[in-house]
Order: sequence, then structure tokens, then C-alpha cells
Amino acid sequence: MSSPHKSAESLTDEQLGQFDRIAETIENFLDEGAISDAFLLLGETFEALGEDPEHKALRAALLILRAELFIDQDDSDAALADAKLALSLGVDDEGKAAAHSVAGWAYFNLESYEDARERFSEALKLSPEEVMFMHGLALSLQEIGEFEQARDVLTGAIELDDEDADLFALRSEVNLQLEDMEAAEADIRQARELDDEEPDYALSLARLMLVTERIEDALGIMNDVIGDGHDASLEAILFRSHLRLLAGQNKEANADAMSASNRFPDEAFAFVQLANVQLAQGNTSMALRAAERAIGLDPSLADGYLARGTALHMSGKTDEARKDLERASAAPAELPMFLLGSAFDVIGGGMDNSLLEMLGETSKPAGAAGFEDAFAALGGMGGLPGMGNMDPMAMLGQMFDDSGNIRGPLKGLFEMAMKNAPQIMKNMPDSMKANLGGIDPEKLDMSNLSADDIEEQMREFYQKMKSSKSPKKPGTDDE
Repeated sequence: MSSPHKSAESLTDEQLGQFDRIAETIENFLDEGAISDAFLLLGETFEALGEDPEHKALRAALLILRAELFIDQDDSDAALADAKLALSLGVDDEGKAAAHSVAGWAYFNLESYEDARERFSEALKLSPEEVMFMHGLALSLQEIGEFEQARDVLTGAIELDDEDADLFALRSEVNLQLEDMEAAEADIRQARELDDEEPDYALSLARLMLVTERIEDALGIMNDVIGDGHDASLEAILFRSHLRLLAGQNKEANADAMSASNRFPDEAFAFVQLANVQLAQGNTSMALRAAERAIGLDPSLADGYLARGTALHMSGKTDEARKDLERASAAPAELPMFLLGSAFDVIGGGMDNSLLEMLGETSKPAGAAGFEDAFAALGGMGGLPGMGNMDPMAMLGQMFDDSGNIRGPLKGLFEMAMKNAPQIMKNMPDSMKANLGGIDPEKLDMSNLSADDIEEQMREFYQKMKSSKSPKKPGTDDE
């Protein structure tokens, strides 16, 4: 809370004493969880003060205090109204800075980030070394994409307070968005060193390791932090399930997904991940039930339709699958963003979400399927974050750079996904197996392939897909 000090233009000694007594009483109310009593006290005080000009400074100080309470109660409109009224009453510089700051947080919560930036900037003009104002400004700059400026502000804040773990964690996010992986990792490790009890810092570090191809390291961190998962957040449990799926630990991935669905029975994401894991194990009927539960919980979630459509497709029910996949193509998949947070922008942001080309707008005999359908089934299982709802050629186009090489952050993820591909293909309907471009799922073994081997195979596959040729069967020469 703001603590106004006496100045020639501000509170008298008597008013300052009255303010301090009210603030102390409110702190006691908050400690007791009696927030309504705090608001009641302020309301009675404003009524007693009335409109007397001699009380303007005290009214302004109390308005700022109430605005801060409104922010804590997620009533940003009321907070903004109080902050503006306080400014209109004519407060000293310290009061103005506090009012601009609380207005900044209100605008930030209302997602009016340009206004938030302006308010925090005004606050800093009046109090240039206030770390809290710098934190708010950096968050606002981050939201409007001014990452370099946000990093500069955070660096200045850290120079003033190098014991604030949140500042390092936020700068790590900004560095990640600037694709400065080394700096991002150094910052999040420093945040963890300052506060090793904060699980969000561990999650952020594990996400960073995922996008830099260190899946086993990421999994190790999550195992250390969440243990059996009984006290972990939904986000953490599902992220570990995802890591386990990428690492080929399907049984453990399923255990996490089941735990999440039991502990968070009203969260659609838990059932989408459960469907993804069941698909990876070839349990299409169980995947279908989980996907239907997800859709029932959130009919607007594209991920649920993608999972159900993939399960139907793998079961040979192509007409039913088509409806779900078309529905899924209408909106971005949200589970990858939920799992990866800021890291999603590094490997998932801006990717094509359309399934329409995959489904084929040309007429196709019922039940017909090609290798692209197998690829779609693989994508629908969450093996590649942010790619589970792409059409195959767009997906491949995002994987390869102009030189024909798989983009760096995707190599490790793709290797894991492809190692799971044989089991996926073995559980496909016969109608799909017959059209895999000559690949025999029963003989397909990629377990011993290195990342370079997989990259070479997929480069050839990509080139042949582009030229409308059948892909080469792994381990054989071109016909």
C-alpha cells in the first residue's frame, strides 16, 4: 500500500496520523480475510470527510489506498476510477506517482497495454528508481512486443534490486522472446537460486530446455520439482506428461494425464492430453472417450475436436473425422500454448493452423488415405508442440529452412516424435496402412536412427512430397 508523507502541498500532521491509523486497521482486516470490512471503513471515512477542500489531500491518499485494494480484488475499473479521481484532487509528486502506478496496473489488467505503459512511464518520471514501477513498465512493454525496451528496463531494475527473483524470471521470458536462449537460461537459473521454492521458475526452466532440445534434462527438473504430482498445478502435470510422451515413456505419460483428469475433472485440457496419450498407445476408443469429455467441458476448444477427429480418423471413420477436423481448423490449438507458455512463441508461434489441405478439397473415395493422413495422425497426438493441427506440407515447410535443414529447435522434438511413429502406424486402420507410400509399419524401426539420419530421411521425404512423388521407404534406395 502507498504510504504518503507530509509535504507542504500534502497532508498535515493530523491528517497523516489519521491516514496511518486507517491503513493499519485495513492491514489488520486483510490479515483476517475481512476485505469487506476494509471497504466499509473507507466508505464511512469518505462520507465523514465530505467535500471539504481542507480534506482533499487526505481523500486523495485514501482513494489511492482503495484503488490498490480494488486491484487486489480484480476490480480494475473501480481502481482506475479511484486513481483518476485522486489525481484530479491535486496530490504531491509522491501521490501522483502512486496514482499513476495503480492506474497502470488497472490498465494492464484491462489489457490496455499502451495506456499502462504511459501510466508507468509517468510514475517513473516522478520516482525514477521505484522498482515496482519499472516492473509494471516492463510487463506492459512485453505485452506490446517492445522486447528490447522491456529488457533494458528490467536490467535497470535488477541493478537497483538484484535480490528480486521475479525480475530475473521476467527478463528470462523477454530474452526467450528475443531468442537469446543463453541469457534466458542464465536469468531463470538465477531466479531459481534466489527462490528455489517457486515451482513456476522450475517450469520455465524446463520449458526452455525443451525448446533447446534437452528433453531428458527438462524431464529431470519436472520430476524433481513435482514428484508424485499430488500438489502440482495442472500446467505442471500436463507438461510433464507431454515430456514423457516425447521421451517415449507412454506409461508414465498416461499416469500423469490420468492424475490430471482425476484432480482437475472440470478442466478440458486434462482430457485433451489424456486423449493424446491414448492415441500414442493406439487406444483409439479410450482416446475418443477422453476427447468427447474435453468437448463436453469446453465446446469451443479446438484441441478437443482435433483429438476426437484424429481418433475417428485412425479408427477408419473418415466422414465423422472430417467434421471434427474441419471444426478444429477454425481456431488455433490452445493446449500447446498452455503447456509451453512464452516458449510457445519460439517454436509454435505463427504456424499455419489449417487442416483443410490435409483433408483434401478434391473429391476422395470414402476411406481413402495417403501418407499425409498418417502424418496428420502423428501430429494430432501432441508429439510436436504447436504443430498438432497443421496440414502436412505447411508443417514440413515450417520444419525445414531454405537450405533444406530441420530448424535447430525442432530437431530433438522431431526425433522423439518419429521414434514413436512405428507404434502409431501399426495401430492405424488397414485402409490407411495400404496407402503409406510403400512403408510397412510392421517393419518400420527408427529406434536406432540418429537425429542426422532422421533429418536426411525427412529431407528426402519433404522434397518428394513437394514434387508429388511417393516417399522413399527408410533403409531402401529409390526405385
